[in-house]
Amino acid sequence: MDPETRTVNTLAEILKSVQGKIIIDVQDKQVLSVSLEGNRVVLDVSDASIFGTAESDSSIGLFDGLKTAKKLGETLNSKGMTLSILRKGKKALSLGRDAKPTLSTLVTRTDDIQVDSVRQVTKLGKDVKKHRKRTKKSS
Repeated sequence: MDPETRTVNTLAEILKSVQGKIIIDVQDKQVLSVSLEGNRVVLDVSDASIFGTAESDSSIGLFDGLKTAKKLGETLNSKGMTLSILRKGKKALSLGRDAKPTLSTLVTRTDDIQVDSVRQVTKLGKDVKKHRKRTKKSS
Protein backbone atom coordinates (compact mmCIF):
# COMPACT_ATOMS: atom_id res chain seq x y z
CA MET A 1 0.00 0.00 0.00
CA ASP A 2 1.43 3.37 -1.00
CA PRO A 3 1.89 6.08 1.68
CA GLU A 4 -0.89 8.27 0.26
CA THR A 5 -3.46 5.44 0.48
CA ARG A 6 -2.27 4.53 3.97
CA THR A 7 -2.71 8.15 5.08
CA VAL A 8 -6.25 8.34 3.64
CA ASN A 9 -7.14 5.00 5.31
CA THR A 10 -5.85 6.22 8.68
CA LEU A 11 -7.72 9.52 8.32
CA ALA A 12 -10.93 7.66 7.44
CA GLU A 13 -10.67 5.49 10.55
CA ILE A 14 -10.11 8.56 12.74
CA LEU A 15 -13.05 10.42 11.20
CA LYS A 16 -15.38 7.43 11.72
CA SER A 17 -14.65 7.43 15.44
CA VAL A 18 -15.27 11.16 16.01
CA GLN A 19 -18.56 13.05 16.03
CA GLY A 20 -19.19 16.77 16.17
CA LYS A 21 -18.81 19.94 14.18
CA ILE A 22 -15.82 22.16 13.49
CA ILE A 23 -16.43 25.71 12.33
CA ILE A 24 -13.62 27.80 10.92
CA ASP A 25 -14.02 31.57 11.10
CA VAL A 26 -11.71 34.11 9.50
CA GLN A 27 -12.06 37.69 10.73
CA ASP A 28 -15.37 36.83 12.48
CA LYS A 29 -16.82 35.34 9.29
CA GLN A 30 -17.58 31.63 8.90
CA VAL A 31 -15.69 30.26 5.91
CA LEU A 32 -15.88 26.49 6.44
CA SER A 33 -17.63 23.92 8.58
CA VAL A 34 -16.95 20.22 8.91
CA SER A 35 -19.62 17.98 10.44
CA LEU A 36 -18.53 14.51 11.52
CA GLU A 37 -21.48 12.15 11.77
CA GLY A 38 -20.04 8.64 12.05
CA ASN A 39 -19.81 7.33 8.49
CA ARG A 40 -20.66 10.73 6.98
CA VAL A 41 -18.48 13.83 6.73
CA VAL A 42 -20.14 17.04 5.57
CA LEU A 43 -17.83 19.81 4.35
CA ASP A 44 -19.68 23.10 3.83
CA VAL A 45 -17.69 25.83 2.10
CA SER A 46 -19.30 29.16 3.00
CA ASP A 47 -16.46 31.31 1.68
CA ALA A 48 -13.86 29.92 -0.74
CA SER A 49 -11.30 32.52 0.35
CA ILE A 50 -10.06 29.84 2.79
CA PHE A 51 -8.54 28.05 -0.21
CA GLY A 52 -6.70 31.17 -1.32
CA THR A 53 -4.77 31.21 1.95
CA ALA A 54 -3.26 27.74 1.49
CA GLU A 55 0.14 27.17 -0.04
CA SER A 56 -0.91 24.87 -2.86
CA ASP A 57 -0.37 24.22 -6.51
CA SER A 58 -3.37 25.74 -8.29
CA SER A 59 -2.10 24.42 -11.62
CA ILE A 60 -3.58 20.95 -11.02
CA GLY A 61 -5.40 19.99 -14.17
CA LEU A 62 -8.92 18.65 -14.48
CA PHE A 63 -7.78 15.06 -15.02
CA ASP A 64 -5.41 15.10 -12.04
CA GLY A 65 -8.22 16.48 -9.90
CA LEU A 66 -10.61 13.78 -11.12
CA LYS A 67 -8.00 11.11 -10.51
CA THR A 68 -7.54 12.30 -6.92
CA ALA A 69 -11.31 12.55 -6.34
CA LYS A 70 -11.80 9.08 -7.81
CA LYS A 71 -9.18 7.59 -5.49
CA LEU A 72 -10.68 9.39 -2.49
CA GLY A 73 -14.19 8.23 -3.42
CA GLU A 74 -13.03 4.62 -3.78
CA THR A 75 -11.22 4.72 -0.44
CA LEU A 76 -14.20 6.26 1.34
CA ASN A 77 -16.51 3.65 -0.20
CA SER A 78 -14.24 0.81 0.90
CA LYS A 79 -14.36 2.25 4.45
CA GLY A 80 -18.17 2.61 4.32
CA MET A 81 -17.95 6.41 4.46
CA THR A 82 -19.40 9.33 2.52
CA LEU A 83 -18.04 12.85 2.06
CA SER A 84 -20.62 15.46 1.08
CA ILE A 85 -19.28 18.77 -0.19
CA LEU A 86 -21.63 21.72 0.05
CA ARG A 87 -21.32 25.28 -1.20
CA LYS A 88 -23.07 27.75 1.09
CA GLY A 89 -25.33 24.99 2.43
CA LYS A 90 -26.28 23.56 -0.97
CA LYS A 91 -25.08 20.09 -2.00
CA ALA A 92 -22.47 20.06 -4.74
CA LEU A 93 -20.73 16.64 -4.63
CA SER A 94 -20.94 13.34 -2.79
CA LEU A 95 -18.02 10.91 -2.69
CA GLY A 96 -17.92 7.40 -1.28
CA ARG A 97 -20.54 4.95 -0.08
CA ASP A 98 -23.75 6.97 -0.56
CA ALA A 99 -22.79 8.35 -3.98
CA LYS A 100 -25.41 7.41 -6.57
CA PRO A 101 -24.04 8.78 -9.82
CA THR A 102 -26.07 9.01 -12.98
CA LEU A 103 -24.54 10.80 -15.96
CA SER A 104 -21.49 11.85 -13.94
CA THR A 105 -20.17 8.28 -14.28
CA LEU A 106 -19.41 9.06 -17.93
CA VAL A 107 -17.07 11.88 -16.88
CA THR A 108 -15.61 10.50 -13.65
CA ARG A 109 -15.46 6.81 -14.70
CA THR A 110 -16.39 5.75 -11.17
CA ASP A 111 -19.48 4.90 -9.14
CA ASP A 112 -18.00 6.62 -6.10
CA ILE A 113 -18.56 10.26 -7.15
CA GLN A 114 -21.98 11.86 -7.49
CA VAL A 115 -22.46 15.36 -8.84
CA ASP A 116 -25.42 16.56 -6.80
CA SER A 117 -25.58 19.92 -8.54
CA VAL A 118 -23.62 20.91 -11.63
CA ARG A 119 -24.46 24.52 -10.81
CA GLN A 120 -23.01 24.35 -7.28
CA VAL A 121 -19.88 22.46 -8.43
CA THR A 122 -19.31 25.08 -11.13
CA LYS A 123 -19.83 27.97 -8.69
CA LEU A 124 -17.54 26.38 -6.11
CA GLY A 125 -14.84 25.87 -8.75
CA LYS A 126 -15.13 29.50 -9.84
CA ASP A 127 -15.04 30.71 -6.23
CA VAL A 128 -11.85 28.74 -5.50
CA LYS A 129 -10.19 29.82 -8.74
CA LYS A 130 -11.05 33.49 -8.11
CA HIS A 131 -9.58 33.44 -4.61
CA ARG A 132 -6.42 31.65 -5.73
CA LYS A 133 -5.85 34.23 -8.47
CA ARG A 134 -6.42 37.05 -5.97
CA THR A 135 -3.89 35.50 -3.56
CA LYS A 136 -1.28 35.02 -6.30
CA LYS A 137 -1.57 38.68 -7.36
CA SER A 138 -1.01 39.94 -3.83
CA SER A 139 2.11 37.78 -3.24
